[in-house]
Amino acid sequence: MSTLTSYRVTWQQQGNEKSQTGIRVVDSDEMTRPCDPEQLRALLRKMIANRFQPISNIAPDSIVLLDVVPVCNCEPYPGANCLWDAYKGERFYLVASARHGYETVCDRHGDDVLGIVRNSLSVEFLTMVREKYSHQ
Repeated sequence: MSTLTSYRVTWQQQGNEKSQTGIRVVDSDEMTRPCDPEQLRALLRKMIANRFQPISNIAPDSIVLLDVVPVCNCEPYPGANCLWDAYKGERFYLVASARHGYETVCDRHGDDVLGIVRNSLSVEFLTMVREKYSHQ
């Protein structure tokens, strides 16, 4: 399943003191190792080079990334509450359940219970919830 993630990227071209900042959207299908920060940085350099360098002189290695920050979907709307940021990236969490051998996956926003699952499946379930409903 393809995941689109936005990044605020500050970069400059080698030999140029002036930096630029912009939003770049990365499709996880373009990466063979989606969790690899080096592959992400290489893809961002390539995207920037394709966009800002002449076709005859595209050189991703000449792009220096100064800062790469994930951006949530709610950020473009002024005054919107970013629930990911409000809970420091820990919006969803696990707690022990009243039922022996089970854990509860909770949402700090509203203290909602999202599911009660066996201990052996709780981490996978929490990961699925974070991927689907967390900061994107």
